Amino acid sequence: MNISAAAVDFPMSLKEGTIMLTRREFIRVSVGGMAAIALSDRAEAAEKLNAPPLPADRTWLTLLTKGMDHEYDYEAQVEGRLPVGLAGTLYRNGPGLFERDGFVKRTILDGDGMIRATSFADGGAHFRNRFIRTAKYMAEQSAGEFLYPTWTTPAPGFFANVPCIPTRSQAGVTPVIKDGILYAFDEVGGPYRVDPVTLDTSGEVDPYDGSPGTGPTNYKAHTKTDAKTGDWVLVGQRGLRKPQLHVVVKDKAGRQTRHVAYDSPRSSAYFHDFFWADPYVVFHLQPALLSPLPMLIGERPYAESLHWRPEQGSVLFVVDTTGASPPVVLEVPAVWMWHALNASRSGNTIVADFVGYDAPDHFLGADASFRAIMQGRDGIANAPGTLRRLTIDLDARRASAETIAAGHYEFPIVPQQRVGQPYRYGYVASQRAQQGWFHDGVARIDVSSGAMNAFYFGDGHYVGEPVFVPDPAAQADTADDRGWLLAEVLDGTSGTSFIAVFEPRALEDGPVAKVHLRHPLPFSFHGWWDAA
Repeated sequence: MNISAAAVDFPMSLKEGTIMLTRREFIRVSVGGMAAIALSDRAEAAEKLNAPPLPADRTWLTLLTKGMDHEYDYEAQVEGRLPVGLAGTLYRNGPGLFERDGFVKRTILDGDGMIRATSFADGGAHFRNRFIRTAKYMAEQSAGEFLYPTWTTPAPGFFANVPCIPTRSQAGVTPVIKDGILYAFDEVGGPYRVDPVTLDTSGEVDPYDGSPGTGPTNYKAHTKTDAKTGDWVLVGQRGLRKPQLHVVVKDKAGRQTRHVAYDSPRSSAYFHDFFWADPYVVFHLQPALLSPLPMLIGERPYAESLHWRPEQGSVLFVVDTTGASPPVVLEVPAVWMWHALNASRSGNTIVADFVGYDAPDHFLGADASFRAIMQGRDGIANAPGTLRRLTIDLDARRASAETIAAGHYEFPIVPQQRVGQPYRYGYVASQRAQQGWFHDGVARIDVSSGAMNAFYFGDGHYVGEPVFVPDPAAQADTADDRGWLLAEVLDGTSGTSFIAVFEPRALEDGPVAKVHLRHPLPFSFHGWWDAA
């Protein structure tokens, strides 16, 4: 059910995500919202009833949607021989809890954050996982039920969803280690501090060092650490409908050295990641535009209030973080972007690479793959993620877009020593023959030629984001990346997960070792390597 702004007289004040309603306004929108939710729930139930389930040989994929009901701490079994130089800990973050009291999250993207840590030493591996004790998690753990709306899912009951805006972090997207502290990011509020050894949570923090009320209120999940300077770059925003975009830069000693803030040139546009090419941040403001009214009256959560408007194109917002020059606004054809691969600058030209989709049909829509998988269905994922490039000429004030590698990719990464610098190779999760969205292999792509080498586990496997681990014995400045790739793999036959260890220059030979776990791991987003 759609309710337009013209159909409902809804005076409101939206400031820092807070909605202020009079009693009369609240009653009026509540009645409309309850009716809308009832119709929406009935439509969703009919959709589940009539939609075909996953075929028998793919039902194992639903293991990605099952949360973990236990926090483990054990020595894992190693198959093969781990490389001698592989010593440290792989941290991964993602939703580890999708259900409480029979109420299930609507998409695979949505759930309480859980850190899993796999430590490598002396040829062995140790696994540990713990939920991040956010304020939301602790309150709901005590209550035994969900209490708050999140990005894609309303809370049970109507009154908890007026407005249906996520205001409490789940801390379940990215892990980043700085100065011996593990930070767990979401897209609500600030990151949570976690002890990297015990995985104990010590609370939410605000990385901004300025005066209260002048920094971002919500930090994006992705940050960048410049390979050359060690600067840590964070972005965030203040406000929802007409957001102010913020960039915070901290040096490698943890001191804040830059902060700039500008009104977004595109209101209510959703973005997840950004490009960094010192001193520039490039925001890719894709035409995923928020229709706030259904969310404000409790009819829909945030994600279902986004609408893809490709005819409006994408907007690039280029920000000089030194403040020496004003931002530049450029237009390019519409493309959906979850994740940047890397960016670099030569003079006044920025080259920015990323995985892009012609449409986010895997995410937005009642039958999108990310939603359907929670119901045991394949759903829609017709637009593949391909490796794309933006070339931004700041002198001419123009930008061009091209595809540099066709395929079906996601979760692009570069070695940390390449971030913000010229580079040759990017690493991605890949799928050989597109069958839904979920990937079954890893690939290394030469961004100068588009050439690729890859390994695919094939049917019955899901492969997540690869994480690059540098070889400590290699020269730091070699053109060829020396190290290993680590990737979580769900094995549909055994119903358990393992960590695959690859030599990147010989991916096609398959893993040199596997770290077998005793259980399956749910879907996760991103990882971080911390060397011993």
